[in-house]
Amino acid sequence: MTRPALFLVLIAAVAAAPARAGDRQAALDGLVAEQRPSGGWVFAAPPGERPHPFTQILQVAERIASPLRLATWELLVLRSPGTPAAVLELLTGGIPERQAAYDDAATRGADLLATAQLDSGGWFSEMPLDDGTVPWWFRRITWRAALDDDVTPGAVRALLAVWERGRDERHRLAARRGLDLLHAAQLPSGAFPIVWRPAWLRRLHESQEDSPSLNDGATPLVIETLLDAARTFRDPRHLAAATRAGDWLVTVQLGEPMPGWAQQYNAENRPAPGRRFEPAALATWETRHAAEALLALAEATGERRYCAAAARAVRWLARVRLRQGCWARYLDLADGSPVYVGEDGTRVADPALARPGYSWTGDFGIPELLERLGLDAAAHRIGAPRPAPAPLPGDPGVCPGEGAHAPNLEGARLLIAAAARARPVALPGAEFCATAFD
Repeated sequence: MTRPALFLVLIAAVAAAPARAGDRQAALDGLVAEQRPSGGWVFAAPPGERPHPFTQILQVAERIASPLRLATWELLVLRSPGTPAAVLELLTGGIPERQAAYDDAATRGADLLATAQLDSGGWFSEMPLDDGTVPWWFRRITWRAALDDDVTPGAVRALLAVWERGRDERHRLAARRGLDLLHAAQLPSGAFPIVWRPAWLRRLHESQEDSPSLNDGATPLVIETLLDAARTFRDPRHLAAATRAGDWLVTVQLGEPMPGWAQQYNAENRPAPGRRFEPAALATWETRHAAEALLALAEATGERRYCAAAARAVRWLARVRLRQGCWARYLDLADGSPVYVGEDGTRVADPALARPGYSWTGDFGIPELLERLGLDAAAHRIGAPRPAPAPLPGDPGVCPGEGAHAPNLEGARLLIAAAARARPVALPGAEFCATAFD
């Protein structure tokens, strides 16, 4: 069987039934097969075509270089499900007879993360690679580092995990540089923005990117990364920074009857719009991330007030589903109705009319969150917390009957997402906070 044919078989297997152990092995074996010589994983593209970049920097680079036949780089994917997530899934493979191969692939992925790290100490959501290195021109013009989509936080956690396994000093130093950037990015409120920008650039022009954010997991995923670092290095400053961020989450959580979180906030800690199609609204996906981060923080600090905030949010998530296993991403701040936005930025009545290429509905990992807490679909206790799959940041899932997987996941990203959806894991803080859900 040719490599492309094998890849299609693996995709079909893991998309059809991702909860079986055999499907996890198929996904992980597929990741080993799809790993590039550089050590990373790249965006998919049809045969003979180049992948379409998500970011403006690389869109401009493609437009300039392609006519001159100079666009020869591969497009390394960092945004989840991306290279950091692949490293972590391989490292926790769970297939003993294949673990040596998975560990080797994970180590090569961590080597690349250390090599591709920007001068700031962070990473960008997609990065060009020429012969396994990031071109000089990209390093010269990329002043920002991405915190959303689990880019820099995910890279730090991957490096920490590989360093704990192999004790390679390169991985430890790269993780520490990434952690230094996260500390530098923390806002006075305790929250984190979606990107880190250098002080001179922030002074030059203001940007919504510098505002407090949960968008694509920004603040919650940094909290979880800082908690990992606190456990690994036994450094209290990481726990202190995570606690400040958790306190901010508690402060900006809305009250009853809608105790969730918005995607974006302004300097006054009020819900704010992001991009033209991202309204000021309650956000179910981001609320799930916030609840998980607070549960983990509760366990790490022994502070049960975080349990209470997470429990309120989880009960609200159970109340606002559209139907079994399906949620709208945005809900109106005034009346809780679903919010969908068209290409022109105006509100539309149906997700089919909304801006394409955005996950307006999905399961957003909420059913798995309830399962890991030992709750039913209405958030009633049905048993003790137990391990269950945890969809990755960047994997919105799909509503029942709407396909096997999210349409924006393909190639290696689909394999990474499927591997995670086939790995049961315990939810940090679930047992510590169990009484808050009774």
